[in-house]
Amino acid sequence: MRPVSAADPPRSVLFIVFKGIGDVILTTPLLRALRKKWPGCEVHFFTRRASEKILRHNPNVTSVILREKGALARVRACRPDIAVDFMGSSVSAFYSLFSGARTRLAYRKPYGRLVYNRMVPRPDRGYTVNDRYAMLEPLGVEPDGIRPDLFFPPASERRALDFLSANGLAPSGFVTLDITSPRAHRQWPAAAFGRLADLIDERLGLRCVFLSGPGEEEYVAAAAAACSRRHVLCPGFDLLDLAALIRKAGLHAGTTSSPMHIAVSQDTPTFTIYGPRNSPRSWGPPSPLHAWEQGELETLRPETVFEKFSAHAAGLPARREQ
Repeated sequence: MRPVSAADPPRSVLFIVFKGIGDVILTTPLLRALRKKWPGCEVHFFTRRASEKILRHNPNVTSVILREKGALARVRACRPDIAVDFMGSSVSAFYSLFSGARTRLAYRKPYGRLVYNRMVPRPDRGYTVNDRYAMLEPLGVEPDGIRPDLFFPPASERRALDFLSANGLAPSGFVTLDITSPRAHRQWPAAAFGRLADLIDERLGLRCVFLSGPGEEEYVAAAAAACSRRHVLCPGFDLLDLAALIRKAGLHAGTTSSPMHIAVSQDTPTFTIYGPRNSPRSWGPPSPLHAWEQGELETLRPETVFEKFSAHAAGLPARREQ
């Protein structure tokens, strides 16, 4: 394997992340770090269609390749010198091997040498972004901070502002609330979230905006309707509109899912509710802007969560005009 050096920088690098939207968002600091080291390098991101929008406006991404029919031809057309595979699956290994990349990186795994010529031990440094940076260490790429990147166009900001105006909401004067998760073990009951929203509105004077994604609208609407106070339902915003809205919020609260990572990318403070199977150390950035509560989700009381939420909200610095 020919080493990557300042005298022989890569012309093209391929990142492979097929997991969820949050996993893609948490990889974006690496794109920033890589382009800082090699400004002229092309960066191609191979992912699923659901994540395409969150990469569309990223200045560190040259192209997004979707895992769809004809993907291998598009991968090879990028002529990557380096393939960075975060999946380590049989499918991603196939694309890595046949991408044409002379350097193929992955986390260490049995029989990985059949595909990859550079593997790194899977680290445990806490926040997932710090773990992911280990993949770039063999390339000599230095970390460039842990904040993820998610860029949205002016049209998304206009839609967010129109929504706030229509609902009488002032920037920083509301909380976005994400009560759903694709994984049942991460989802606090809807009634508990509803009670938390009522407490936030009643005792802190902050309006709550319930978020929903495709297929979640009825569940979220029913939860909001069961509340004792009147809350706001967010319309069917796409991911970029959602980022613009969350950027305007005083705080984001909810499960450990993509809206939480979107909030982190927008420097919006977060409060996340974790079940026992997920680690706040891994998924929550180490910053006083972000706090959490963890427990058995079926028995975790809203009053207990609100006590910690309100203490976190009281300790946050005033947000500048967004």
